[in-house]
Amino acid sequence: FSLSFHLGGDLGNQLEHSDLMSIEVKIADLGSACWTYKPFSKEIQTQPYRALEVLLGLDYGTPADIWSTGCLAFEMATGECLFDPRPGKYFSRDDDHVARIIELLGKIPPQIALSWKKSTKFFSRPGALLRISRLLPRSLCNILVETHNWTKHEVAPFSSFLLPTLEYAPEKRATAAQCLQHAWLSSP
Repeated sequence: FSLSFHLGGDLGNQLEHSDLMSIEVKIADLGSACWTYKPFSKEIQTQPYRALEVLLGLDYGTPADIWSTGCLAFEMATGECLFDPRPGKYFSRDDDHVARIIELLGKIPPQIALSWKKSTKFFSRPGALLRISRLLPRSLCNILVETHNWTKHEVAPFSSFLLPTLEYAPEKRATAAQCLQHAWLSSP
């Protein structure tokens, strides 16, 4: 199985196109893999790639894999995790993960946030996190330009690929077929 990505920023500038075509990706550690019609665990996915619905205890399906794919694409393109949550003195790693998601993607709509089984574990009221009060909103564009030195020309196609993989509502999230058709994957 081979896969190539357009890498932006410094890494993309260091690699020649022929180098990118020779990158080989191997899938490993499928310990949480299950049938799409029969999930066997509520907690799946490695923490930094964990979809919001999984964090909050909602039933999940293949859209959770698309969320993970978006997180992985960001990491492959920048060399850093999109969400790398850490526990604090008064909050858990999951609390920090939900906070980091909100910082990047904005307020979780109340109809989504409060419909999940674990919503009272994270929220005191719609949009208000229970244990973390100070959020530092940041946009994907600013992260890529300011932290990773991407040009705005590089940011636009990548953002248009990545953000639909991180839609809050799983039914609105990009599908694998839509992702595969995206121009960013085939751009030089």
